[in-house]
Amino acid sequence: MQLLKKFLMPSLSWIQLEISGLCNASCFYCPHTVFRKNWKGRNLSLSEFNKILPFLKKTELLYLQGWGEPFCNPDFFTFVEIAKKYNTKVGTTTNGTLIEEKHLEKMVDLQMDIIAFSLTGIKKNDTLRQGTSIEKILKTVDKLNEIKLRKNSQRPNINIAYLLLKSNLEELENIPEIFHSRGIENIVVSFLDFIPDKSLEEESLMPKDEEDFKRLSKIIQEITEKAKIKNLSIFFNLPHPFKRREVCSEKPTNALFINSLGFVSPCVFTGLPFDSEQNIHFGNINERSLESLWFSKNYRKFRKAHVSSAPPSVCKNCPKLRIT
Repeated sequence: MQLLKKFLMPSLSWIQLEISGLCNASCFYCPHTVFRKNWKGRNLSLSEFNKILPFLKKTELLYLQGWGEPFCNPDFFTFVEIAKKYNTKVGTTTNGTLIEEKHLEKMVDLQMDIIAFSLTGIKKNDTLRQGTSIEKILKTVDKLNEIKLRKNSQRPNINIAYLLLKSNLEELENIPEIFHSRGIENIVVSFLDFIPDKSLEEESLMPKDEEDFKRLSKIIQEITEKAKIKNLSIFFNLPHPFKRREVCSEKPTNALFINSLGFVSPCVFTGLPFDSEQNIHFGNINERSLESLWFSKNYRKFRKAHVSSAPPSVCKNCPKLRIT
């Protein structure tokens, strides 16, 4: 019976798990900051985490991150240790403020696969992301590389998750110089594609037409070539103004998101941990098994619609469906 149950489990590219909906920073563009009064995010419990374990046997990557700061959850490394026993890759994205040297040692010892540090600019980062520090992140990256070298370990891979805004566009050209020779695997540059309030629209650099797209593509090509010269890999999640992909970059047909309240959604953008019109929930892991939620009629209907010519309304205009 156990073998049959494992066979029937879906093979997933990843499960994104918001182990904490809490955050110690105040990034002005983040829904955690914008909707602070209505925010319901909390720390996911160990008993809730255990409910997803059967899925890990056929999941390539467990990503411990959502709208909060993962290291706000005191059980972070317990989650990593358990997940690694299932031979799935484990990663996270962090603002880096709560990480101490003992945590870096633990990451290496547990062979965590990926750690990405969030930045929004270089000189402007600390202003745009109040409560964070680029200086601390760079020191943490250097220390982690030192520990990896001492322990003769290739893991975790170090990434930078860089948010590009109108107010930090001029700093983009400084990325190759700042981040080369720091043992960074990838730099992934994203645009402000989730806009929690209309007042933030002017900060978004998402191309509005073909001309705008070509202008940004030219800038991206120049930065990519500069980075390549310095042996630095940099990728841009640039959405096209109208051309769509068959499946969006969040892969809702073979990946899912669980927020810190236990609700299961297609992606992080549809699973905010508070009452929002943006949300699409197919149930809660505290009420039903993840397996039954994945195979539920409504969830199957959603996945089928997503790849059709008439995707669900919440997906129809989402930039993630147009990332080149």
